[in-house]
Amino acid sequence: MSPWVRSASILARTIPSVASSIEIPTPDDWHVHLRDGPMLEAVVGYSARRFRHSMVMPNLVPPITDASAAVAYRNRILAAVPPSEHRELDPFTPWIVWYCSPAIDADELVTSHESGEAAAVKYYPAGATTNSDGGGTSLASFMTLFERMAEARIRLLVHAESTDPTIDIFDREEAFLTEELAPLCAAIPELGVTVEHVSTAAGVDFVAEHPQCAATVTPHHLARDRSDLLASGMKPDLYCKPVINSAADRERLVATVISGDPAFCLGTDSAPHPTTAKYGPTAKAGVFNAAYGLEVVADVFDRHDALAELANFVSRNGCAIYGVDPPEGTVELERASIDLERATHLTTSAGDEVVLFGDAEATRWRIRTPG
Repeated sequence: MSPWVRSASILARTIPSVASSIEIPTPDDWHVHLRDGPMLEAVVGYSARRFRHSMVMPNLVPPITDASAAVAYRNRILAAVPPSEHRELDPFTPWIVWYCSPAIDADELVTSHESGEAAAVKYYPAGATTNSDGGGTSLASFMTLFERMAEARIRLLVHAESTDPTIDIFDREEAFLTEELAPLCAAIPELGVTVEHVSTAAGVDFVAEHPQCAATVTPHHLARDRSDLLASGMKPDLYCKPVINSAADRERLVATVISGDPAFCLGTDSAPHPTTAKYGPTAKAGVFNAAYGLEVVADVFDRHDALAELANFVSRNGCAIYGVDPPEGTVELERASIDLERATHLTTSAGDEVVLFGDAEATRWRIRTPG
């Protein structure tokens, strides 16, 4: 059992028989939530084992809005990585994002980006998701900051979701893109933008129509649709923001990523919440998929006979988008003909349980040899 899983329920203890395997360059995760404290300690090992770069979101309490907070958080992340997950090739590197806020000093941001202490800036619409109360009321209110970012080639990451209560929740991504992000892209075409966790066909079309934009796509948006979320009773562990959308939207996302389109890369949006926050009158938004997200994505590509394109989506496209060197090492994914052993939850040192998304796919795949 991996050292960062302090307890877990285990299913299917059969020794696997290998059907096939695929070796890919070490993947990157361009959107992840690692939290802090005992939760950080419990979850970071999954990311460190599977990924080289992790773009770490800043919506802590208080949020990351300056260099000292970014450096301190990065140090806490690295200190929490289990010794067994340190690699010589492609060592795990957390990239710390700053939270778009009036508290950001633009000069400090530019200097910090040059020194590697600010990877990007993340815009949250106020109230859209977890710890977003300090977010913006509109993109237009940050135009001066975004102009400086464009000059310094600092990328803007966007949670593209309207918070207008009159708009149907399944239409909020498209509404935000049309009403907020399109005018910004027109006003500052030099600003690089990542549409995070794109969830709809409308989002795919938007990225295709705006060359300064790229997008991350999550394992859960590729593998599930809103019938999985709602048809047989509400599944709190699948509730996330933006919500998992229609089967047609999922099919469009899958078709896009398996096509090799270089504007789309993996961002797990892995976001752990304890079951006490998931199973109550209201469910916190977030899916914890760092444990098996890579296996879920491999399963999606395999079911569509597109494993040859997997490396582009998880290992190469993001490198081109963010201007980093390709990985040196590899990860081998092994496909089994019978069920593998897999954990279904973890428990933190504080006693909080977190459900692991993708355990079904993890009966069919495993990571055999991180390189």
